[in-house]
Amino acid sequence: MLLVTTPCGKEEAAKLEVLDCIFHADPEASFIPHEYMGLLLLKTILSSDEAAALVRDCPTAYIHRVVPVDIMIKSDLASIIETVLRLMPKMPSKVRIECHRRGRFIRSSQEVESAVGSALTSLGHEIQMRSPQTIVRIDIIGEWTTISVGPPERFAKKLRG
Repeated sequence: MLLVTTPCGKEEAAKLEVLDCIFHADPEASFIPHEYMGLLLLKTILSSDEAAALVRDCPTAYIHRVVPVDIMIKSDLASIIETVLRLMPKMPSKVRIECHRRGRFIRSSQEVESAVGSALTSLGHEIQMRSPQTIVRIDIIGEWTTISVGPPERFAKKLRG
């Protein structure tokens, strides 16, 4: 699965760009419908990192960020914490937590970041905003949440052009 951000109102154009980028590798790729603007969820048979690389390396005009998704779960704080802990490398590292919330299933992004941060520090990880070794990206999309964990280069913004 892949999460793609785009300017509000440009979702249809961005969908065409994404499909143009990965069609040769996965002609069955499709988008998961949801009610939030500026966000696309792509379901693909490719690994999330492989799909992200194809879209990142392809010339586009409407794609801002490409996020490889490790897992999609129900939006529930306890489940989010449990899943992040399972996905994290066991070796303690410097971690930045990013939570982007759409909808009202979770009270606030800060609440999620704080709870996940507390759980990670209790296991020996250090919260580091400026130069992390690992990024935990949590996207709350209404009743569903995507979670991605990896090194900073995994979450690079899409270059224009």
